[in-house]
Amino acid sequence: MIDWQVQIEGRDPPGWDQHRDNCWFPDFDHQEYLLPFSDVGDAPIDPWDGTEFRDADLRRLRAHLRCNRPVIEGKPETWSVTETAGQQSRTIHLEREKVLTVIDRTLEMIEFALSRSGVLIFRGD
Repeated sequence: MIDWQVQIEGRDPPGWDQHRDNCWFPDFDHQEYLLPFSDVGDAPIDPWDGTEFRDADLRRLRAHLRCNRPVIEGKPETWSVTETAGQQSRTIHLEREKVLTVIDRTLEMIEFALSRSGVLIFRGD
């Protein structure tokens, strides 16, 4: 699973607790659905390693999440998305509150990072 955190000058901010303050997808279904919402940086988010979002990437991510948040608010409490590739299909099940929690926490982290000239670091498995 991918998680992300704020770093300032290559370190965790003072008082930062990775178990409380980082953000992550609640499960693989939500990661599969939400990763394209976040993957808007100059370099793609690497699901097996690290990817940094700096100033322009953070601003782009913030705009993208703000634009898509009302769409998620309009979704039912739970919904499913079926993806088909060739002869195979897969259905993922999503919960509106879990999606909104990830979006809102990420937006908070972006503001925190921008206000301190920090970065968001996405870390893969």
